[in-house]
Amino acid sequence: MKKIVLPVLVLSALLSFIGCSGGGGSSSPLVSVTTHTVTLTWASNHEKGVNSPGGGYQVSISGRPAFDVPYTDPTFTTVLLDTGSYSVSVRAFATLDAQGGATGSLSAPATITVNVP
Repeated sequence: MKKIVLPVLVLSALLSFIGCSGGGGSSSPLVSVTTHTVTLTWASNHEKGVNSPGGGYQVSISGRPAFDVPYTDPTFTTVLLDTGSYSVSVRAFATLDAQGGATGSLSAPATITVNVP
């Protein structure tokens, strides 16, 4: 499988408040978790296979199942994340290899840590 070079991942966190839940009671302190809309953006890969049907990006967020984002420009996805720290990885993929065969290709991951307030 041919490796694809993926440009550096860039992240922006929107300050959109979605919800709040908490525990309470007289014997336990109030614990609040806030959910935010987070937009993950990255520089697009310019290889033909990534930008063709069957190509795109695979996004992984801290132990959650990875999901695919079909090729688009600009390259982004929006997710809901609770307050906390997350490891986010993005990999470009293509169904065709460099010679046009069907063995496919997958880039090395671009990984960052995302801190959600």
